[in-house]
Amino acid sequence: MENYNYRKLPAMDFGESVSRVLNNLLNFNGRARRSELWWYFLAYSLVSIVAGFVLSGFPIVVAIMGTLLQLSLWAVTVRRLHDRGHSGIWVAVAILTSVFMQFYIVGSGYYEAVTAVNPDMDAAMAALRGPVFPIAGLVSFVVNITIFVFCILDGKPEPNKYGLSPKYVLEDGVEI
Repeated sequence: MENYNYRKLPAMDFGESVSRVLNNLLNFNGRARRSELWWYFLAYSLVSIVAGFVLSGFPIVVAIMGTLLQLSLWAVTVRRLHDRGHSGIWVAVAILTSVFMQFYIVGSGYYEAVTAVNPDMDAAMAALRGPVFPIAGLVSFVVNITIFVFCILDGKPEPNKYGLSPKYVLEDGVEI
């Protein structure tokens, strides 16, 4: 194995990061830099908060916009995991665990117990007793913390099965 010298490109700014994510809205292939993910996450958070207030009277618009924003966040997160050499399956497991927990909360009677006119906290807590909810919560916690740690670590400079590094380039005169 040969050693190559890599040069680090300058960090992406806010506009460049958001633009790149929006141009790759549903692209789950390739690699993404940390700055691309985290600047976009800031924009995603701000737009979600503002849209929630401004468009609160238009739930269908909020739902469509929220779905597109969520899909784009998942896509850039998968590409960020790829930059570290990890599979996007982590994001799929996080999504499936979250969906499972939502269905479990509704199906267990918890949601009904806490949203009633006179909430019954004993019934709500009884709905969450047993091993299912704590185990699903633990799985969700571990998977999401793992994704977070992978996303804050620096990408690999060398090419991997997901493509070339978006941050590191070979020094002039050297080819792969």
